[in-house]
Amino acid sequence: MTDTDTDHTSYYILNREYYSECFDESANTAASLKTYRQVILFIIVAGVFFVMEIEAYVVWFLLCLGGVELLSIRYKRSWWIARQMLSRAAGGKVNIRIDDQGIFTDSTYHQQDMLWSDIAEIRGTEKGFVITHNSGTSYLSRSGLDEDVLALLVAKEKALDV
Repeated sequence: MTDTDTDHTSYYILNREYYSECFDESANTAASLKTYRQVILFIIVAGVFFVMEIEAYVVWFLLCLGGVELLSIRYKRSWWIARQMLSRAAGGKVNIRIDDQGIFTDSTYHQQDMLWSDIAEIRGTEKGFVITHNSGTSYLSRSGLDEDVLALLVAKEKALDV
């Protein structure tokens, strides 16, 4: 890692360990009725079609979709990590630069600029930071970041909480 007063650079590799950490630290895994609403909808529509004696293939198709949706809820973490590992970015190197203007990431397939003024929330977790900004939500792992960068991110987190 290169370290100056205003410019910190580092990198991380998009591997299974990074994706696992990212999911574990940032995903909402709380199960509620809202989580199962699509499954419930598929089953209700399939039941209505069955009562209306619509083609049996349509009913079975909707029931199968409900089953697949149930599996995706049950295996959410594994499914998400597998999809990331199949992406073209998997195994790639992501360069990260943190300076007075914001957080900048650069990889072969994606560049992202998160200016401090665009960041709405920084939430510290055990292993990193969940950053909510104008473009969505990003995760930044603590591994590979030196103490100065961590102190800067904690200070920014506290400043945004005020």
